[in-house]
Amino acid sequence: MKALLGLNSVFHESSAALIVEGKLAALVEEERFSRVRHGKKACIDHTPILPYRAIDEALRTAGLRFEELDLVAYSYDPEARSAALPRLPKDFGVPEGDYGSSEGERRFKDLAMMTGPLLSARYGTAKPVRYLPHHACHLASAYCSCPWDETAVLSVDGIGETDTCSWGRGMMGRLVRLGGIEYPHSLGFLWEKVTQWMGFSPNHEEGTVMALAAYGDPARFAKALRALLRPNPDGTFTVDPELARFRAQDVDGLETVFGPRRLPEEPLQYQTGDRLHADAAAALQELTEEVLLNLARRVREEAGLPRLALSGGVALNCLANGNLARAGVFDELWAFPAAADCGTAFGAACLAWAEQHGPLPREEWAHAYKGASERPGAVERALAARRLKAIPLSDEQIVEKVARLLAKGKTVAWYEGVSEVGPRALCHRSILADPRKPEMRDHLNSRIKHRLPFRPYGPVVRAEDALRYFDIPASAMGPCRFMLAAVPVRPEARERIPAVAHEDGTTRPQLVTKAVHPRLHALLGAFGALTDVPVLVNTSFNDREPVVGTPQHAVDTWLRTELDALVLEDRLLVKP
Repeated sequence: MKALLGLNSVFHESSAALIVEGKLAALVEEERFSRVRHGKKACIDHTPILPYRAIDEALRTAGLRFEELDLVAYSYDPEARSAALPRLPKDFGVPEGDYGSSEGERRFKDLAMMTGPLLSARYGTAKPVRYLPHHACHLASAYCSCPWDETAVLSVDGIGETDTCSWGRGMMGRLVRLGGIEYPHSLGFLWEKVTQWMGFSPNHEEGTVMALAAYGDPARFAKALRALLRPNPDGTFTVDPELARFRAQDVDGLETVFGPRRLPEEPLQYQTGDRLHADAAAALQELTEEVLLNLARRVREEAGLPRLALSGGVALNCLANGNLARAGVFDELWAFPAAADCGTAFGAACLAWAEQHGPLPREEWAHAYKGASERPGAVERALAARRLKAIPLSDEQIVEKVARLLAKGKTVAWYEGVSEVGPRALCHRSILADPRKPEMRDHLNSRIKHRLPFRPYGPVVRAEDALRYFDIPASAMGPCRFMLAAVPVRPEARERIPAVAHEDGTTRPQLVTKAVHPRLHALLGAFGALTDVPVLVNTSFNDREPVVGTPQHAVDTWLRTELDALVLEDRLLVKP
């Protein structure tokens, strides 16, 4: 049996992917089991913290032991990083011993190279470790999951070894790199720095900044922000490293652009009076959309292909993806559901497989339910641990009862089957609610999810009903299967589904087919029969922690929050 393990663990979003006989057996995120956001914090000292829980769950799902693996593929190349350092421009404000300092880089390389010995010590057997370029892994993940054998590919994130963007062409099971942009010219790092300036947690709350953009006016900071990141005529962009100070712990450069930073305990300015923070977010979002559109035009010209597959953390920017789709640069788009670093474990495994066995192992992802399988008896144990009882129900009974609960305004947690991968909950680990109630967003934010009040929610809708409610370009249909493109809510639908219409009139829908998710498809139909609105609010099943990973997590989260009901596989629990 031929089996390869892919690992992402160099920064954060720790994960493990297992390819067996050319097929993905599992892609597992460490945070789902460790309950630590993103698996770990990105810092040099955390480099050797490997995703052992994710590895174990992937092996268990495939029915394999570590000693049966042929090799381990790691989605970062420390040697390439070291070789490139002399040509990179000077960094500003680098703390001694951190990334970018001579001592920090030496230690970073040494710790990354410990992966093989650490795995050997853990599992009692040595396996060769293949270190692969980070952005090549991003590109491979996009290509090996997309619907097309021939496509342009583009990856945009904070940094790999030195690349911050990379693009190429996928054809006949092979990838060819056509170009890239190197550090310090990083769009992903700019998002991290602005997130820090706003008083949020970088590498975690960039989505909050994106949501805030809907309340602001980009014109206020458009010119000043372009002094920090300047789009170039050739489709690339240039960052002023002295102003950006990406490696510095301060945000002094951004304070010259936007003014004094916000401390976490200070008010966020976005609704009335001076909308400082909303205006900054809007300017960043507008610039991001311009930069990605310019990059896409260059990639289209160089690749000469009408379709584009996206990956990298910036590919999770659903507003930019929606804008790219409407621009018509490409006929069709694909956004890899696990576009952030967690997906590079899959890309690394694919690249290593191709090196060993021929073409890249491509297979279109009809869905993102690629996580670990359920442990036998886990539902029964979770219920017994909390002294709960619930009899098994048929799918028809679940659908009928849940549709009625939702129509009465109840919130329902939905736990089913293999978990999604990536940050979007796609109705295997979701919270569902009635979108007709304008107060539902506030209820979810304040009473269940405990988020800032402006944070929006997306809908789930049957694919055949989607165009009645949402203005979806044909090229965005693929990303909309995974909530990865923001599209306008049709004006005539906004009053019918106000809970999922954001301040700017857009939303991030999930399109569901009967073939991919038959029970949810039936639920949407049943809810529509009761309400004449076959649409539901869909958000991740969690409360200020990673998405639930096991039935025990699901039960405990349901009990400690104000969620009304819980679907746990074939059981339904309802609070009095």
